Parts: sequence; C-alpha cells; structure tokens
Amino acid sequence: MPVRPPSVRLAGLVLPMLAACAPGPRAVDALPADAGPRVAELARMKDANDRLDGRSAGRSAGLIAVTPKPLVTGIGFAAVAGQPGHTLNERRLIAIRAAKIEAMRDLAEQVHGLRLDARTTVRDAVAVDDQIAGAVAGTIRGARLVRVTPKGSDSYEVELALDADAVGYIVKAARQR
Repeated sequence: MPVRPPSVRLAGLVLPMLAACAPGPRAVDALPADAGPRVAELARMKDANDRLDGRSAGRSAGLIAVTPKPLVTGIGFAAVAGQPGHTLNERRLIAIRAAKIEAMRDLAEQVHGLRLDARTTVRDAVAVDDQIAGAVAGTIRGARLVRVTPKGSDSYEVELALDADAVGYIVKAARQR
C-alpha cells in the first residue's frame, strides 16, 4: 500500500469539512423561466429564511448531530357511547378527556410504579380464590399531548409524552415528600 504524504492526508480531512460550509443551492436559482411573481417571492423568502437559520437548503447548521431526548409515552382509550352527555359532540369531548386521563394514569404507572395487592386462598391444594388489585398514585406534570386519534366510529386514542427532564423533576419532587 503506498504511503501518502501528510499534506495529502490533511487535505483529505479538511476538504470535506470546508465543502460542508459552502453555501448550497438557492431557491431563486432553481426557478423556471416562466415562474410567476408569487413563486419568485416565495423563493426569495425561502432563501432569506435559510440565511437567517444559518443553513442552506437541505443542510443542517452544523456537523453535530442532535439526538432527540428520550420520551416516556402514555396511551389512553375511551369509547364515546359510554360517556354522559346530551349531544354526540359533547360525548366525544368527554371521551377524549377520559382517554387523556387514562393516558396520564399510564404515565404515572411508568414513572411512579404500580402497587400490587394480591391474595390467594388455597383449599385442599387447589386455589379457590385469587384476587389481585393494582393501584397507581402519583403526580404528573409537564405531559405533552402528542396526538388524538379516532379509532373506528366510537372511540378515541390519546397519546401523551414526558421528556426525560420532566420525569427526573417528577421523581425528585416525589422523593422530597
């Protein structure tokens, strides 16, 4: 294998970095000749926004990849038909609210844990009664509504999310009590 001089190796490292800093194509340059005034104005606005963001079209501002914070998600479901209310729209709103509360309970279970109480009665080596009860207790703050999705014609699904910082704050506040 031939050995390259240090200047060639350095150029091989530096040139890609410099190329990343070079301005990319502008939207105004990509306009067709018969573009109308509104399209041209949109292209100028896009180029201005790209300059303000410190990036060119299709490129990120820097070489550092930003990873999103991990999320804890909770999902809740509720049926419309079982809700109290005089009109269908009122029952839908109540169902969405109920699904949101169930999603909060799901988040509380993940953050604070689930307390289980179980009792089994055995007679003549046969389990005759088996009872299990679960309870969730805790405060949830900072939950963000991710989506509300109709499921079929009679139910809704709600997804809430907490980022890692909010979970840390909630756990810290719970320990101080």
